[in-house]
Amino acid sequence: MLYRKQTDYDEFKCIADKCPKSCCIGWQIVIDEDSINKYTVAEGNFSDRLKSSIDYNEQCFKQNNTRCAMLNETGLCDLQSTLGEDYLCNTCRMFPRHIEEFLDIREYSLSLSCPEVTRMMMEPDFVFTISETEDDIEDNPDEFDDFDFMLYDKLEYARDKMLEVAKETTLPLQERMNIIACMALKLQEFYDEGDIFEMDGVTADDTFETTGTSAMLSLDNCITGFDALIEMEVLEESWRDSIKEAKAFWLNNANNFNTWKSAMYPDKNQEFIFEKILESLLYTYFCGAVYDGQIYARTMIAVQSTRWLMMLDAASSQGLAKTIYLYSREVEHSDLNINRLIEYFESEL
Repeated sequence: MLYRKQTDYDEFKCIADKCPKSCCIGWQIVIDEDSINKYTVAEGNFSDRLKSSIDYNEQCFKQNNTRCAMLNETGLCDLQSTLGEDYLCNTCRMFPRHIEEFLDIREYSLSLSCPEVTRMMMEPDFVFTISETEDDIEDNPDEFDDFDFMLYDKLEYARDKMLEVAKETTLPLQERMNIIACMALKLQEFYDEGDIFEMDGVTADDTFETTGTSAMLSLDNCITGFDALIEMEVLEESWRDSIKEAKAFWLNNANNFNTWKSAMYPDKNQEFIFEKILESLLYTYFCGAVYDGQIYARTMIAVQSTRWLMMLDAASSQGLAKTIYLYSREVEHSDLNINRLIEYFESEL
């Protein structure tokens, strides 16, 4: 088995009650089968409260005014403090860690929806890298019956080239994102035509046809894309309101070139933060195209999300860190929302 991990994956530590946006509030916390069984036979003074805090039909923890029933008033988990970390369900034990599974390959990343992950990534000395280790464990091929290893190999090679482009600081980040999006368009074309062996030849120096797509930076396309965000399911209605306010801000500033340039071509320190966001999202989403063939759409989740974050930050006074983790929390942690983004970008083809 080959294991890939992003920078500081193993070093992450939850800041618990110091977190400005607790993952124990607002989300339904799904409980895995093994943990359900463990909780069902739990004994002792705490067991009655634990069992009464579980919705066994939905296999999740109940909520008290959007707060997990295990979260106390100080912002700490009573389940962990009483029974220990070993009693946490998989959801709570893993978050904000994320794992993508491919045949004999596991890719580990950290979710930007966690404020502490966002803080780490925004640090000037944080550089997004991917480390690799390997052991003798192998997957059961029957569990990956339809896995196309040849396509995965082509996607992995393309992603490596995209990540190299993302780090090419001699170019403004917007130009790097334009190139990456255009590469994805060409890769998608070869895939759709059944010419996956041609995918290795796609480079940043190719000539691309981008008419009708969001591949090249465009204020109109970015503003139109806000509608896709507005129509998504939300955890908090205030998030939808913030997207509407950002759209109104950019409509009002559509002819203000200085405002647009300041937002999309920030100083080097700010640009470096957005570069790391782009790299993180490319790493997390791109190779998932081996399962659905959505090469362009998955690339655009990374590219356009980075552009939208730049625009949202310019339209808000809440601070970039908060904008990043709220965006990730609202958009990335809903399969429905991710699928809507994929459909949105797929419709451009």
